Amino acid sequence: METNVNFQSMAAIEEQNILMYSLLDYENKPAHVYLTSTQIIIENNNRPRSNDISLDARPSSCPSNQVIDLKEIIAVRADHKSPIKDRKVTSPNKPSLLQEEKSSGTNTFSIFVIKRVAKHRWRHKKCLFVCRDYGTCQIWIEKLQDILRSPEWKRPKRLLVFINPFGGKKKAVKIFNEKVRPLFELAGIYSEVIITKRQYHARDVIFDYDLHSVDGLVCVGGDGTFSELLNGLLDRVNAEAGVQQIFRHTPVSPSVRIGIIPAGSTDAIVYSLVGINDPVTSALQIILGDSIGMDVTALYKKEEFVKYTVTMSGYGYYGDLLKESETLRWMGPKRYTWSGFKTFLANKAYEGEVSFLLASEEDSHPRDHTVCYAGCEKCRKAGMRSELTSSSQIELDLGAASEGLSAHRRANFMLKDGWHHVKGRFSAINLVTISCRCSLSPQGMSPSSHLGDGCMDLILIQDCSRLDYLRHLARIPDSRSDQFDFDFIQVYRVKEFCFQPATEPEECFEDSGGCAMKKSGHTRMTSASNSCWNCDGEVFDHPSLYIQVHCQLIKLFGRGVEESNRHDSLQCPTCCSAYDSDK
Repeated sequence: METNVNFQSMAAIEEQNILMYSLLDYENKPAHVYLTSTQIIIENNNRPRSNDISLDARPSSCPSNQVIDLKEIIAVRADHKSPIKDRKVTSPNKPSLLQEEKSSGTNTFSIFVIKRVAKHRWRHKKCLFVCRDYGTCQIWIEKLQDILRSPEWKRPKRLLVFINPFGGKKKAVKIFNEKVRPLFELAGIYSEVIITKRQYHARDVIFDYDLHSVDGLVCVGGDGTFSELLNGLLDRVNAEAGVQQIFRHTPVSPSVRIGIIPAGSTDAIVYSLVGINDPVTSALQIILGDSIGMDVTALYKKEEFVKYTVTMSGYGYYGDLLKESETLRWMGPKRYTWSGFKTFLANKAYEGEVSFLLASEEDSHPRDHTVCYAGCEKCRKAGMRSELTSSSQIELDLGAASEGLSAHRRANFMLKDGWHHVKGRFSAINLVTISCRCSLSPQGMSPSSHLGDGCMDLILIQDCSRLDYLRHLARIPDSRSDQFDFDFIQVYRVKEFCFQPATEPEECFEDSGGCAMKKSGHTRMTSASNSCWNCDGEVFDHPSLYIQVHCQLIKLFGRGVEESNRHDSLQCPTCCSAYDSDK
């Protein structure tokens, strides 16, 4: 079991400036305790030291020195359970004001710090320090609280929380009240809670709310709840910036961060961000104020903007699966397993043309076996490139983009260098923005996909037999297998994507006699010839889709999935950037 109290080399300690030093009791043993701008260093040896608070004091080179990273401290509190025992009374009849002040004080303070347990879960641990006197205790508490409140740490003080009581297993309200709210209160975070009552309730609130009064937005629910919050926020900031959401527009990045407390059916975003869908872990990452950038894709129905997504868009197998599951909501999360089985047996394939703009070589490849961990170097470099090019976004290829952009101009644009075209029959077409981990697939649909590299992974599965498709599906949850190592599967890392079905949907209406007649404004799909799209868990019936990715468009509270052997050295990444129990 790991905590953030760990060993530190003397060389690293020597480079730091000592802000405070005291002889305190830690874990019922005397210890020399040093405070730097980033750490608390605890020297548990018996070498005699002066008890004076001296900035010249330095820890010894003893290998048993322990370190608490200040960035992983949740809160600092005076502990009134251990009052000062030794008090000098100047007069039994007339106590002094100093004595009255001390009688209500304490010489003990507690530091609540992150503790890592199995499978990416976080909890917190209480570290108790006992001082020689009340004054020393107050100095330590005030100094630590001042550091934690520093604006450069960007820790939230006020949050707007949206709770979806209908998503997943319908336990979002209970999860927040029992597991999340106590942690926010411990950290001194004020949370204004809104329980959503209908679809688009969160979006409507975001449009009218004073976002400058909060440090972040938090959704308690599943991927659908996050999608609604995301689209509401981006719609508002683009409207305020005067950005028209038209074909291939450049959206504005919001300044407010978003936090996610998982309470849904799959929680693919949280799994890809944290490594597990654990509400306590997500709440603790929000408290610490870590920030990570995540890519967002813009979806267009031909040239008409539809919405923003962050996980995946699937046509064919995953589109049919989702459409089938919509009629089985009474089954809860199990509906996806049943719908997947029925869709697999149907083994449908759909004809069309896929067009895509390949990513550059420096953006790597979906089969390069890299994993997006906290502090990901690929995401960091992609974020730097995105900042350099954002101010000089090139749209001259399209001229002055307008709402009346025709399909002919779009087709001409896709003939430029870098665009590739593939025609055929496809069992599935999947565009994956993040790895899309979940409980059934711990490594995700595309294990080497990154949170903030500005790319999508395109997975083309040609028409194949049930046995071949089953072999592919069986490899997805197996981290030791390559799920793309088949002749009927091609994978690409792309920046933009377009799909054109072999047959366009009919625009029609039915007259009183039941005969179908063409009429603009109404769309009817023939399921035998076309599938539908599964876009972030929502059914999108129109097959003609254009998708463009925007590098690190939003910032989330979090630091990314941590490598198990890097827990002690992780820092808040710049790239993408009361439970004392193991249960």
